[in-house]
Amino acid sequence: MSNVRQWLELTRQNGMSLDLKNTYLMIKRLNINFDSIKVIHVAGSNGKGSACALMAASLTLCGVSNLMFSSPHVSRVEERIRIDCNPINKSEFDLALDEVRMTCKGEGNKRNIDLTFFEVTFLVALVCAKSSGIDVMILETGLGGRLDATRCAPADACLLTSISCEHTDILGESIGKITSEKAAIARPGKPIIAREMKDKGYRKAVLNQVENAGNEEIGESPMPALVKFVSISDQCTIKNETEILVIELFNSIDLPTHKVNQANMLLRWPARLQLISTNSNSFLLDAAHNPSGLSRVLPELKELIEQNSSSWTLLFGTSPQRELDLMIDLVFDLCSHNPPNAICLTKPHGGRYPGVETRILSNYNWPSEPVLEFDNASMALEYLTKEATEDIGLIVSIGSLYLQGNILKELGLDGDEELSLLPKQS
Repeated sequence: MSNVRQWLELTRQNGMSLDLKNTYLMIKRLNINFDSIKVIHVAGSNGKGSACALMAASLTLCGVSNLMFSSPHVSRVEERIRIDCNPINKSEFDLALDEVRMTCKGEGNKRNIDLTFFEVTFLVALVCAKSSGIDVMILETGLGGRLDATRCAPADACLLTSISCEHTDILGESIGKITSEKAAIARPGKPIIAREMKDKGYRKAVLNQVENAGNEEIGESPMPALVKFVSISDQCTIKNETEILVIELFNSIDLPTHKVNQANMLLRWPARLQLISTNSNSFLLDAAHNPSGLSRVLPELKELIEQNSSSWTLLFGTSPQRELDLMIDLVFDLCSHNPPNAICLTKPHGGRYPGVETRILSNYNWPSEPVLEFDNASMALEYLTKEATEDIGLIVSIGSLYLQGNILKELGLDGDEELSLLPKQS
């Protein structure tokens, strides 16, 4: 591992930051200028990554150069920064990373700046945007919005996707409090598109943030933002919902919308309802990592299983979460609807926290048998790929983004072409 990559790994020890000061100071030191590009900022509990991906794909098809910053990555860190839908190459990442590292060092009367892993990767994205001459930058928040490092960049328009109770220990115990944190991405005098929600505290929280948009600590002058609430039908699929929100956002800042539908049909968002066929097996991977996310995607998971195979096997692993029982109930729903041939429990690796042990998962009263335990994805895949294809059927992997990354790496599907948001154009 190179010195600059070792430095990046060491920043993981700095944990999480709920403060904008270091990131804002670094942007000043790096002389990042946003005047020549449009910036879009997206927050939400579910669907924000998909919205960013659809924006990037649509703009790329229109010939509008763009950079998308998202997190976490599925297989490798370069995925966090995509230019025209493709992850940047390692040398480009390392060059920008080294610029960030050197700028952290205090010179003269400047102090050293200690950054988190997320802050570093975000700043790397800004350096790449500066050097690549892109037209549009799309930023996905990491956690919340008000104190997320991405909030330090100006934005021409913001999007607020579906909100649910998540990270309650940090963002608050109610939808209203969580919404306040996320809606604080609203920029003074700029449009913000907000997906309408049924919770009574949601609209009030959004309107309060919109009326008080702006953060003087990062150089903004307070002024109301321009909000538009968008109602989404209960019958609307996740893909269609994303398309509606992206079109509304693009219309608010005069970006082309005529390729959004085509982009939605072509989009390959790794580990999001991703169908994969190898020489011997077929896979369906989805990274819904919390109960609200899994609940939203469950109808489409059921439909895809029925459409693509007469039989299937479940591969499940999850990171720690407060509502594990609810998550398991939803997995039970999937299994009860169309019982799998087998249930394989495993532990995702590479996440911020160690995955839930299979001995804990196996204690639940699973609705079908056999229930098998594997220490990691590699061992699970070794077993599944040795069994007769007709006994396994479609391998459906859910529960953790990191688990899907483990699988893609094991299958050798983590190269630039495989991780591109758009298939190679002929």
